[in-house]
Amino acid sequence: MSGISRRQIVRGALLGATAMGVRALAQGQQSVPDVTRAGAPGSTIIPPAGLAVVKPRLTGIHRVIVDTDPGNDDALAILMALSMPALRLEAITVCPGNMGLDGVDQQVRNALFVVDLAGASGKVPVYRGMTRPILGRPYPVASFIHGKYGLGDVEVTAVRQKVEPEHGVDAMRRIVNGSPGEVTILALGGLTNVAMAILRDEAFVRNVRGLIFVGGKYQGPGFEPGYNVLVDPEAADVVVRSGVSLLMMGDAFRRDSVLVAEDYDHATGLHTRRSEFFIQSNALRRTYEMKYRGATGSVNGDPMAVALAADGTLGERYMSVSMKVELEGAYTRGLLVYGEDIYSGHPVPPGNVDICVAADHERFRQMVFRTLQMGS
Repeated sequence: MSGISRRQIVRGALLGATAMGVRALAQGQQSVPDVTRAGAPGSTIIPPAGLAVVKPRLTGIHRVIVDTDPGNDDALAILMALSMPALRLEAITVCPGNMGLDGVDQQVRNALFVVDLAGASGKVPVYRGMTRPILGRPYPVASFIHGKYGLGDVEVTAVRQKVEPEHGVDAMRRIVNGSPGEVTILALGGLTNVAMAILRDEAFVRNVRGLIFVGGKYQGPGFEPGYNVLVDPEAADVVVRSGVSLLMMGDAFRRDSVLVAEDYDHATGLHTRRSEFFIQSNALRRTYEMKYRGATGSVNGDPMAVALAADGTLGERYMSVSMKVELEGAYTRGLLVYGEDIYSGHPVPPGNVDICVAADHERFRQMVFRTLQMGS
């Protein structure tokens, strides 16, 4: 994307949507006759809250791209992705998210720092992706939980590895299209990079194995939008309508990824660079979650997403839902919506997103500890 302005990128993507993207997006919207046929006699009746499924559609994950906005929980997620034999991390792409519109360079430095901390400097490329949401609209900066520089009490000023010159969206497309059906995107931040890849490249939709994203809560309407969707609701809308196999970390991460005082004591006793970094980078997160959100410790949605990618049996309960993204509401913009069909007289369409709503907390803890005890 060198030599191309952001305005040209967005204009080209949106114009391309007219010829290609709109067709793909329209496939996610059923007409009245189509919806009626979906609920015809003899077909499966889908309740508004979705259907329980034994396992998600997206399984067998090995090769991954981590699309991220580091972020203290992102940092632990990257460490885990670089440490688990079941995963092969092809690249890290940096997306809009935690540090806001002016914090992308810091997020890139944070990603490079964590790669070095994992002992993988020069082995895993890091790419700068989109720096703003599709429509360029501002969103809340999450320094209240990630700290001024994204990694809690850790400030990254210099790094050994250099960011790659290729744009993150181009890198994502190249890697996915070079190995059709093999590469899964682990989306830990705003979905702008993924949406741009979808809008710009019809082949990407066919070739990506699937997407795990950290979206929000599963429970019924009335809950606040999840932060990653709030960063770029239009991008999330593109993604959920794309037809790509989607797995969302839902309630499982809010309940089953919590690390409490006992876990922090255990991490402190490991005496590794990784464990020391974990303690320093998560002090603010842990305090904030407990004081303002009523949690018993720190919530770790991004690490849980990576853990689920590495071991699909970690998930204990899944729901398949027909999901849409609210784009207009003054207070609900970015809300993930499902079940509104009960007011339309139409049967609920088949699910387009599988949500992990329960996971094995103890196994997750052990995966975190194994990651933190590596290295000196």
